[in-house]
Amino acid sequence: MFALKAIHGFPALAPPRMLFNSFQFLVLLAVTLPLYYLPLAGDRRRVWQMSLLLAASAIFYAWEIPQLLILLGVSCAFNALAVERILFHQRTENDNPSLTKRWLVSSVTLNLAFLAFFKYAGVLTSVVPAGWISPEARHSIRSIPLPIGISFYTFHAISLIVDVYRRTVSEETRRRLGHQGYGRVSALGDLSLYIVFFPQLVAGPIVKARNFIDQIRAKMWPDIEWKSVRRCLITGYFLKIFVADNLAEQTAMLTIGKESLAASGPVNLMALLYAYGFQIFADFAGYSLIAIGLGLMFGYRLPENFNFPYLSLSITEFWRRWHLSLSAWLRDYLYIPLGGNRKGSGRTYLNLFLVMFLGGLWHGAEWKFALWGTLHGVLLALERFIFRSRAGDLCSSPSPLRLLRDGFRWVYAFHAVTFLWLTFLMPDLANIGAFFDGLTHGKLSFPGQPLFALFIYGGVVVLYHLWGLLRETRPALAVKMAHPLVEGALHGLMIFLILTNPGAPRGFIYFQF
Repeated sequence: MFALKAIHGFPALAPPRMLFNSFQFLVLLAVTLPLYYLPLAGDRRRVWQMSLLLAASAIFYAWEIPQLLILLGVSCAFNALAVERILFHQRTENDNPSLTKRWLVSSVTLNLAFLAFFKYAGVLTSVVPAGWISPEARHSIRSIPLPIGISFYTFHAISLIVDVYRRTVSEETRRRLGHQGYGRVSALGDLSLYIVFFPQLVAGPIVKARNFIDQIRAKMWPDIEWKSVRRCLITGYFLKIFVADNLAEQTAMLTIGKESLAASGPVNLMALLYAYGFQIFADFAGYSLIAIGLGLMFGYRLPENFNFPYLSLSITEFWRRWHLSLSAWLRDYLYIPLGGNRKGSGRTYLNLFLVMFLGGLWHGAEWKFALWGTLHGVLLALERFIFRSRAGDLCSSPSPLRLLRDGFRWVYAFHAVTFLWLTFLMPDLANIGAFFDGLTHGKLSFPGQPLFALFIYGGVVVLYHLWGLLRETRPALAVKMAHPLVEGALHGLMIFLILTNPGAPRGFIYFQF
């Protein structure tokens, strides 16, 4: 999934071995955590902890490809310089807004250019006329490897620049980041830690600068929220290792070829499609929960990334529950600056479409991601035009008519999201056509293995969302059911299943973005 040819000294990009579920990572964590909480006094503790996290993040990111640290280091140094310049111009007596804005625009533009070069240059060369670029240069550009996690740390860098420009970070943090002389070293460390903090470096959650940098201070062992750490880590590893990795062994059949898809029956294809929808949720939600739990272990609170998305009654509600950190980033740094819903209905529909189209392209420089984002954008605009109101509230008092209406809306939303995963998964339109050909003309059969996997592993995702539904509709009952003994037994069962029935180890799906 990551394999690309080498160029300019970079090796071919392969799935990273330093995964959260790898032995190497567990060793890194076991060494880093006790060193992190050494009993140092005063500011020495803060400097030591920041330096140790930077070192651990560098090892985690560059475990097999050390050259990638060059790109990450350049990004950190450049954005630290941009922050210093913005702060300098903001605090001078003769404040010059044009200079400040010039640094904002130029630094954001360069960050996007940095991302575009590595992520989209190969695609752009395909539309450049043949006489404008030599075949050798075209081949070399297409062979440039995609640095792991570049989309995520570039978005962090942009958030950093914009939040400092908007003055949304605290005044104490602004003073610390704007120090001259030796203070620049500390400021560079703070800014670099925000960008490279290893729990969220490769696949998020995307943390806004104003929500992270203010947290950089000395951390104490007694302050660790161990209950939250346990819940996040056990649930996250369970969703990844037991659910997602086992489902992946089945859903790989969706990409085996057009002929096999066309010959498959509707039951088999729908079972595999549902399984992929459950797999991508378990994989990404599992990663996010692990990242949140690891962040808490080191004293940093990362934002929630999923809120039971398959309970959604519309695509609009889906994007309020799925990949929350990306949705919030796109809203604050793209949708609102474009005008949001403040410039009339037509502009609102256009903004929704543009945001989702660009959000699709953010996932990769391929037609399928652009199509996936485009279709989500079209559905968002249509829902706003048709309903002109917010998605249904699951917590309001039910009635038979409301339950029937919400049932139809849930079926629509779930299947719209599920079928759109085809554009996310399939390599080309021909494979999607073969899928629908098999769905409509394939022989009716009941394959045991896909159905069994869907029932066992996909059933976990269903139960997880039913628990979410209970929390939202009957919170008092959910609190009673979450008795410490019940929770302890459930966590024990999860650990047992992780150890006895893990799927084949594989990278997280969102590592490719």
